[in-house]
Amino acid sequence: MNVGRVGFLIAALTVIALVVVHLRAERTRCAARIVALESDWIQLRRELWVLQTRTARLKTPQRLRDRVVSLPTDLAAPAAEIESPPAARLASDRP
Repeated sequence: MNVGRVGFLIAALTVIALVVVHLRAERTRCAARIVALESDWIQLRRELWVLQTRTARLKTPQRLRDRVVSLPTDLAAPAAEIESPPAARLASDRP
C-alpha cells in the first residue's frame, strides 16, 4: 500500500468515528429532551388534577349555598316567582 491510500484510509476512518460520536451525542441530547418533556407533562397533569379537584370542591352544594349567601345580590328561588294566570281556559279546566 502506498502512503496516499493509507492517508485516505485514516481520514475515512476518522470521519466515520466523528460521525458516530456526533450521532451518539445527538441521541443523548434527544433522550434528555424527551425526559424533560415527560417531566413537564407530568407536572401539567398534576396541575390539571389540582384544578379539577378545586373545581369539584367549588361545585359542592354547601359551598354553593355559602357563596350565594355571601354574594351581595338579592337572589330568589325560581319557585318564588309569581306565576301569571293562564291566558286561556280549556274545557278540561272546569272546576
